[in-house]
Amino acid sequence: MSPQGRDIHGRIYLNEQGINAQYSGPRKDAVAYADWVKKDHRFCDMLVQTSPALTGHAFPRLKLRYKPSLVQLEGGSWHLPLLDPSMRATPLTPSMWKERLEAKACLDVSSSETSGRRLLLLDVRNDYEWDVGHFEGAQRPNVDCFRSTSFGLSGEMENPSDPLDGVDKEKTDILMYCTGGIRCDVYSTILRKKGFRNLYTLEGGVSNYLKAEGPAGWVGNLFVFDGRLSLPPATFRPSEGEEEEERWVGRCYACGSEVVELRHRNCANIDCNRLYLSCGWCAAELAGCCCSGCKAAPRLRPLLPGHQRYLKWHVYRDADCC
Repeated sequence: MSPQGRDIHGRIYLNEQGINAQYSGPRKDAVAYADWVKKDHRFCDMLVQTSPALTGHAFPRLKLRYKPSLVQLEGGSWHLPLLDPSMRATPLTPSMWKERLEAKACLDVSSSETSGRRLLLLDVRNDYEWDVGHFEGAQRPNVDCFRSTSFGLSGEMENPSDPLDGVDKEKTDILMYCTGGIRCDVYSTILRKKGFRNLYTLEGGVSNYLKAEGPAGWVGNLFVFDGRLSLPPATFRPSEGEEEEERWVGRCYACGSEVVELRHRNCANIDCNRLYLSCGWCAAELAGCCCSGCKAAPRLRPLLPGHQRYLKWHVYRDADCC
């Protein structure tokens, strides 16, 4: 998949519905690889997004794999009309998205009183991603895996944790966002089939927005699914000559403290393996576990210092851990 001699690592998933790819490498190799891909007329207008990996490769190797679903979703995605643009949410450029965010407060206060029209901001990610950073006004998702997302599927039963529960499907403008846009493309087809009419998505996702508009309306950092885990807004659009202000990026799952320096960890209890946010004090106090109950579990991985990551779960699965 890469030009000969290029130092490219990453993962490329593909099937009949599309391609989901992320890769890393030295800037010259990364740019050359992107240019090579876009020489194919099928990818000539593809949006390529870049951000620095300051500690080297964000992926251990380059792999190409066929996957039945480009994103993990309960029941798969073959039944969804993903190739029909009219069934997906309407994309908004970062500047259009910013204008919508700025108009949201005014719309909520005034227009809704006369026309009943609303604008709702929908975070189509996981709870730990929201904890690291999110758009102001977006409700925290009540899921830890996209597979379990159920917005708009409440049916006749009231569900207070579902931001789409009870909304007027004709008069509510739903602004959906995720990291790169693919989850919104997939999930918007589900909502379209459920009768939601006015669906909009952030073109290129949050990473594209931060690069184009900076952190306007955004709180915290951006979670990414690679070895870097989270990136500050300045990574995408550095401000020359200005010092970046310290921004709250999340809350420790164990003690609840709001601090800037939090670390993503998988729980040291290999039978839990929960990905969670922890301050340094709780990581040491709980021996790398997410709670006191897991600290007392029989199979624990050793606490790793700093930002080191555990090996894959299966490495520990049958090992004698203490």
